[in-house]
Amino acid sequence: MKKPPHLLSVNLLLSVTLMLLLVAGCSSVKRYKSATWKGEDNSLVNMELFGARLDSPGSVVHDRNLWDLSAGAQTQMIQILNERYPDNEQFMGALSNHYLAQGITMPADLIRKDLKMIFTISKQRDYQALNVSSSRFSPADRIEYLKFSLEIPPDYNLRFSNWNRYTTEYGEIEIADVSFSKSLYLEADGSIRETDAGGKATFSRNEQQEVKARYLKLNGSISDEIITVEEEGTREIDLTGNVIAEVSLEFDGFPERIFIPRFSGDGLYLAGVAPLAGFRFADVLVPRMEEAPDTIMANLKFEYVYRHVQSGSKTFAEWDDQVEYYSGRVEKQIPLFLKKDYLPGFYCIGTGQDQTERLRIREGEGREYLLQFVSYQDASKVAMWLEGLKGGAGNEPVVVGKTVILFKGDALTPSMASSGKWKVMPVY
Repeated sequence: MKKPPHLLSVNLLLSVTLMLLLVAGCSSVKRYKSATWKGEDNSLVNMELFGARLDSPGSVVHDRNLWDLSAGAQTQMIQILNERYPDNEQFMGALSNHYLAQGITMPADLIRKDLKMIFTISKQRDYQALNVSSSRFSPADRIEYLKFSLEIPPDYNLRFSNWNRYTTEYGEIEIADVSFSKSLYLEADGSIRETDAGGKATFSRNEQQEVKARYLKLNGSISDEIITVEEEGTREIDLTGNVIAEVSLEFDGFPERIFIPRFSGDGLYLAGVAPLAGFRFADVLVPRMEEAPDTIMANLKFEYVYRHVQSGSKTFAEWDDQVEYYSGRVEKQIPLFLKKDYLPGFYCIGTGQDQTERLRIREGEGREYLLQFVSYQDASKVAMWLEGLKGGAGNEPVVVGKTVILFKGDALTPSMASSGKWKVMPVY
């Protein structure tokens, strides 16, 4: 018995609608099957400072000695020194002398440092709870969003001045290149089948897509006390791993005077060292951190969005996942670097007892300074020269150029030089 025409029209409409829903529902270009907001959990993600390295942007360039010259220049210099210093001890001392002293350059200041930090981001991995229905762990879970900041306490007199991230970095992924085709045949009675035998009408659906997405790979901002970094994940891109931040730091500073000894090739050698002819000096800025602790701490804050796959984790594709979202926020203190890492490596000369027994220097204007050097080598050569003063007669002050060397507030004399063994010590 034939169906009435109006029933055929209804069947046809229902069949076409069903067909379109069926075809459309087969698309895999989806973020998830379903999503639910579950609230806050601060235990799902952890972040640590894996490593930090503090470097000076510039280094001190010392003057050159005989061994820095070319082979031909060395030969000529050795011949000249051999004629000028026939005594073997004087000749050996002249070989170790420094030349081209005007080539020395000193840093303008020591208050700027470059800091390279490596942050490690990890998520909770509890495979023992894999089959627990209430568990918040799945192998398909990922950190979908992360934002963290590092803040320096204001009482350190330390601030961020520069860093390596002024341009937002984006990533792009190709989500799908879809070519989907399905043909359905409508019979005269309104039924649908997928073969063309005896078909009365044909319906087809072709879907061709090239779907791409851009996501926030890395972004950030900087102020005097805080740097902020932001990351965004996307399908199958988890945010676990390392993030490197390179920043420049600037300390509050105060001036210090550094001395560079000048040795002469003329005259009597003392303790195998050429005579001390005088001092040149350079004024530099050093960090003002007298009351800072031995370990410099910083405040690390991070917040995240965690994507937990409740079901659908058996497949690698994400379009069939039933997803639960959690947020988290953590704040803690982390060690940034040690005080000794940024204090300048200056050296002075003393007897090793206390700071009052360190040598000082008085210049022609009557101003006094600690006799300190930028290198251990310079301080050691001056200490060896002082050793050569031992046993000398007279109580006349030891005058070097236009400066007077002081010990315990008084002018150093040859007899005072014999009172103890001189040691090279770090200033800080």
